[in-house]
Amino acid sequence: MRDQGDGGRIWDYGRFVRKHLASLDALRGVAALAVCGKHFQNLSHINLHLQQASVAVDLFFALSGFVIAQAYEQRLEGGLTWRDYMVARLIRLYPAIFGALVIAVVLRFVAGGELFWELGFQFLILPVLFGPMIYGGDCFPLDGPQWSLFWEIFANGLHGAVFRWLTPVRIVAIMAVAAVGLCVACWQWGWLDVGWTRRTFWCGLPRVTYGFFAGVLIYRLDQKGWRFPKVHFGFVLAALAICMVRWFPHMRLYWVRDMALVMVILPSIVAFAVNADASGKWMKPFVWLGAVSYPLYTLHVPLLRGFRWLLMASPRLDRWVEFGLWWVVLAGVVGVAYLFEKYYDVPARAWLTHRLAKARAPVGVLGRPTLVSARRDADFEPPASPLASGPLAPEPRRRRDARG
Repeated sequence: MRDQGDGGRIWDYGRFVRKHLASLDALRGVAALAVCGKHFQNLSHINLHLQQASVAVDLFFALSGFVIAQAYEQRLEGGLTWRDYMVARLIRLYPAIFGALVIAVVLRFVAGGELFWELGFQFLILPVLFGPMIYGGDCFPLDGPQWSLFWEIFANGLHGAVFRWLTPVRIVAIMAVAAVGLCVACWQWGWLDVGWTRRTFWCGLPRVTYGFFAGVLIYRLDQKGWRFPKVHFGFVLAALAICMVRWFPHMRLYWVRDMALVMVILPSIVAFAVNADASGKWMKPFVWLGAVSYPLYTLHVPLLRGFRWLLMASPRLDRWVEFGLWWVVLAGVVGVAYLFEKYYDVPARAWLTHRLAKARAPVGVLGRPTLVSARRDADFEPPASPLASGPLAPEPRRRRDARG
């Protein structure tokens, strides 16, 4: 498939991109399930041994760096402005963020909780740039995982501004500076499960910087032909699963575990996945995992908290009944995330993209938006990470090559 984009350049988005899309989709989906499972065990007190799943966020950052560089660097070189680039990224991320916040407020209200004015403040700043609370405990009290999306948007903007200046050596230098920040965070807090509270919010900066630019570096080296050896994709998924479960019991050495995972192991998993073959019968499940991962990441905490509030407000249930209900709710959260993506996120992004294109196009050029065209454009580009997972915001409508 060929596209004549900005600047008249013609790029080939063929089997190479789709092979990467399926393998990275699978990583993103498994990582999102691991994060959901970690918060599930914290709220339900059902131990799934996923204490290390917090580092899945760093995997999301690395996936995002690779996919954003692959999807946008050539278009930025071809004339796509930084402003249009950021608008596309915000259209991709904001509908799910806003929808998750609405659900969180509704569930909190139904559960009888007070709607503190600082929670409403999160909505007031959302149209400008959703940001952290500057006081209190969690930076994002309505939906905790949004701390990583805040840093994701920051990394996207930084990359779009400096991508022409970046070389492999300079990227390594940026990662080295970020590694110093990771060391300071580990020295101060003892591990890297940080960034989501007010006191540790600054730790998100070295985490996103190291992970995101590690992904960009993997993409740049891949373009030069420097690739990891090809392995069976099952080994890549197995390695990721091992990284998520608890295998390092000594708390005094958690910083060693987290530094090894964030700085070496997780970027290596992404690099191996880039060159792994994820085609065949597993293609559709992997793509489905990638599509549902971002809605699952944004929705699971409000939904699980809502059920916990409901349990606390209801008469005490039998222990085994409550145990079974938690598992039903966990399956329901995944189902709601799928419906949220299909019937809200994709249509909302299609509508926003069309409205923006209509505002810039001459009168009568564009027709009404359709889900068919939205899904076709979404399939055209590789999806964003986890943090920006699922299809990227569609680029301007494609034009056929003169040769067809």
